[in-house]
Amino acid sequence: MNKDYEILFTPAKIGNCEIKNRFVMEPMEPTKILDWTMTNNGFHTESRQLILNRAKDGVGLIIPGAASTHSLMTKEFLGDHPEVFEGLQEFMDEVHSYGSKLFVQLAAGFGRNFPYPVDMQILSFIPDLESSISTADAGLPNRWIPEHLSTQMSVETIHKIVDGFANAAYLCKINGVDGIDVHAVHEGYVMDQFATSHTNHRTDEYGGSLENRLRFACDVVKAIKLKCGDDFPVMLRYSVETKTKDFGKGIIPADQDSIEIGRTMEESKEAIRILSEAGYDAFNADNGTYDSWYYAHPPVYMPPNCNLKETMEIKPYTDKPVICAGRMELKQAAEAIEGGNLDFVGIARQFLTDENYLTKIREDIEEDIRPCISCHTGCLAFSLWKDSGATGHIAGNCALNPYTNNEEKYELKITKDPKHFAVVGGGIAGMEFALQALRHGHSVDLYEKSDRLGGVFNEAACFSFKGKARELLKYYECQIKKSSVHLHMATEITDTCSLEADEIIIATGSLEPRSIQVPGSEYAMNAVEFLANGMDCGQNVVIIGGGETACELAYDLAMLGKKPVIIEQQDDIMKAPGSSMANTSYLRDAFEYYKVPVYLSANVLSIEENAVVVKTETGQEIKIAADNTVVSIGFISGTKIKTETKSNVHILGDAHKVSNLLDAVKQVNDLILEF
Repeated sequence: MNKDYEILFTPAKIGNCEIKNRFVMEPMEPTKILDWTMTNNGFHTESRQLILNRAKDGVGLIIPGAASTHSLMTKEFLGDHPEVFEGLQEFMDEVHSYGSKLFVQLAAGFGRNFPYPVDMQILSFIPDLESSISTADAGLPNRWIPEHLSTQMSVETIHKIVDGFANAAYLCKINGVDGIDVHAVHEGYVMDQFATSHTNHRTDEYGGSLENRLRFACDVVKAIKLKCGDDFPVMLRYSVETKTKDFGKGIIPADQDSIEIGRTMEESKEAIRILSEAGYDAFNADNGTYDSWYYAHPPVYMPPNCNLKETMEIKPYTDKPVICAGRMELKQAAEAIEGGNLDFVGIARQFLTDENYLTKIREDIEEDIRPCISCHTGCLAFSLWKDSGATGHIAGNCALNPYTNNEEKYELKITKDPKHFAVVGGGIAGMEFALQALRHGHSVDLYEKSDRLGGVFNEAACFSFKGKARELLKYYECQIKKSSVHLHMATEITDTCSLEADEIIIATGSLEPRSIQVPGSEYAMNAVEFLANGMDCGQNVVIIGGGETACELAYDLAMLGKKPVIIEQQDDIMKAPGSSMANTSYLRDAFEYYKVPVYLSANVLSIEENAVVVKTETGQEIKIAADNTVVSIGFISGTKIKTETKSNVHILGDAHKVSNLLDAVKQVNDLILEF
């Protein structure tokens, strides 16, 4: 093991509960074990194996995804239904057999964060929806559909929820759960809406002073301790700073000028003191709200350790353990713990991406760790577009690791009928198939026509903020070189007839980038060419297209001090299935900060040598100066390889259908099960 990490594997306590190391697996939607928000399903066995695998990997403390204290469908309380917990004791015994501890996260509700997917028909079946999602104050704009305003939660309801926390916590305790994580004064959920002055204008005992605004959270820990005993650990999920400048607008890390309307550092220091004295045994910290969702769910654009500075600032104001989450790096976490500025490191999505993460750290084989690239495609594909509300879904797995939450489906079974595969194309899909085929007992020849592996992902990974994507390329290259794959570089295959194999896999990527057919299109280059040339450009760059690559290109150029402009035909940027609001809201806020013009519902009429003529949403024709014009409007699927119509030829990835990493990796893993 790297000596820099040794302190991360030392024990520490939360209350009287000793945790064997400093690693905390943070709660995520794919890891629920008690499902109670919309349905009364009870013990959620679908995440059972996921949790057990992380315990087997050696995670010190596991916190599954949040369980609501009450059901929106029936308005009943979780703590009144002991039958929901059936099977939990046996599960906890298994978790404990690996030396791990588990806290259940209990939640008070969404309030103004409640997701209103436009196609979510279940909403019509919820009795008295308005009171079910009430919050601190009336008239607060919903995060997804701002014109939908909140209603005020009554004091009677507050008291019921407080009792609900205590009763649910007690049922957790008697079923072997090691502690409770209260959700929270965090991320702008209900208790956080009570705690911050811009969302709480009440005049009763739950509004006004900071002590009153924190009363809800303080009442909860006192009720749990009264019901379960002072020795039962209770910690709080806590946002140190709100990082919000307005409803629906966050403060990106580069923005040092915007004024915080929520919880400031000075208020946070006092809040930590109040909450500590109320009885919380630890603070599970990061930053942000749904208005600045990219702090709690940091996409690739957020810097590593993005919440560490603020978390360390509150540490001197409590004698209780403090955890920090948010793209945490092990070296920085270890240094903070060594210096007494932190007690535990919170890690979430990296545990989804590699179920053997800690094992590989202990065995000092970090090059074998499949890195999380912070894409949110598999774990948080919950989108927000103009006039669309919340669209999409929160998936239950990982874009790079379909095994997550699908352990039974993708259980490794060595074939009794080994085949020889010829894989054409050394991009992500081709390398993934080659590696998975080997794992299942087959043999593989991998052909790549260029002198590099990774295909077009090399260009996708070249942005300044995509260090983890570059790590992913290194990971795949390392695994291929360590494996028994017969690798043929600089070898172009034009016809499958030249290949001797039982099965042939075509994974050559898309046929070509899409082009725009307007006068002067010869003056434009496609995004792949532009990126391959190192973004060598003048000051003014017009980007035609508002998808992920186009927006990331504009963002990187803006950070370089260039003046990019986005032209998008649709009415919003990144309007594609699988996009995450954490990603898109960051880019919208970044474009506002860097003053990047974004023309929506606009059409390109012509391209000139130094300008682009555009018809705007209002029908106005304008000419935009352009030292370079870049077209980024997607790719065309297909392959140039001549294939006979045989059942042993299989086309994967963008050659089959242009999509994203999640679809490509899943397609690979589904196909290998057929052999």
